[in-house]
Amino acid sequence: MAIASVDFHDALAVWRRNLVVHLRVWKLNLVAPIIEPVISVLGFGWGIGALVAGRVAGISYLSFAGAGLLAITVLMRAMFETTYAAYFRMVYQSTYDAILATPVDAESLAFAEILWAITHGLFDTIIIMVVLTVFGAATSPWAILAPLPLVVGAAFMAGLSLGVTAYVHDIDAFNVYMALFFSTMYVTGAFFPLEVLPSWLQIPARILPQTESIDLTRAFLTGRFLSRHVYEAIYLVTSAVVACEWALRSLRKRMVA
Repeated sequence: MAIASVDFHDALAVWRRNLVVHLRVWKLNLVAPIIEPVISVLGFGWGIGALVAGRVAGISYLSFAGAGLLAITVLMRAMFETTYAAYFRMVYQSTYDAILATPVDAESLAFAEILWAITHGLFDTIIIMVVLTVFGAATSPWAILAPLPLVVGAAFMAGLSLGVTAYVHDIDAFNVYMALFFSTMYVTGAFFPLEVLPSWLQIPARILPQTESIDLTRAFLTGRFLSRHVYEAIYLVTSAVVACEWALRSLRKRMVA
């Protein structure tokens, strides 16, 4: 496996480089993670929630949609970090070429990029978790462990997106990938239970690893665990490993082969 070739010391050095760059503009980067969840919670949790009679899947719609908003934001952050941001570093800024001119190999670079995408997603997780707690969407002590499925989900999203980026030679090609990403977000159970979908649509919806990440995040936020969550966790971890392995191989093919 390509991950066996990763030098974790080199990967950590690249990760630190990304962190230093991020800290230079950290104030600006805080704006979106603070504004977006507040407006979204108000709009979905209270706005649409006021129109929802009773509870959704046994919990308030505020908690139901809040978990979806949290997961989607983190997955989206990981996706953006390994698409547009990674493409700029690879093509326009030639940062990847400069890094690979050192003893750092392609696998370590790819692993560092995935690790950074996860880290950036965790920054957003902390901010949004505070917002959800203040608004009463996080109702269980298990909520403190909600970042676990988000980390794995972000690893899958980052691996998949970096793999796609390795094959992109025109930045406009990301429009297709973005369209697919945002379209699938509507059938992952973020804003309504999958059971309300037609049976023919539920199957592909449950195949999406994003669905598992959202469902597991909701379970931790509300403390409502079901037997299916065990299988979802296994599937999510497996999907993340496969996606990251593909990303490492793809970036080597793009930058070295």
